[in-house]
Amino acid sequence: MPIYEYICLDCDHRFDRLWPTVASAQEQPACPDCAGSATKRTISQVSVLGGLGGLTPQEESASSAESAKAASYTPKEQIDTFQANRQRKREQGR
Repeated sequence: MPIYEYICLDCDHRFDRLWPTVASAQEQPACPDCAGSATKRTISQVSVLGGLGGLTPQEESASSAESAKAASYTPKEQIDTFQANRQRKREQGR
C-alpha cells in the first residue's frame, strides 16, 4: 500500500493519502481541506531512526549520558603530568 504526499494548488494545503494499490495511486485525489481537484503529488521528507542511520530519543539520551560520563574522566596525560609534578616536589622537599 503506497502512501503519497500531495499539495493543493488552490489552497496550498499539504496532505497525504494511503492508496490500496499502486494502480489506484495514479488518480489525483481531491483536497480534504477545500475539496479542490487541483492537487499535485510532492516529494516527501524522510526521517531515518534507529539502526538505519539515526538515533531514537532513547538512544540519543543514552549516548549523551555516556558522553558526559566519559568527559568526567581525567585523561592519562594529565594524570601522568600530575604524578610527575608531585614526585618532583617530594624530591625537592627532601
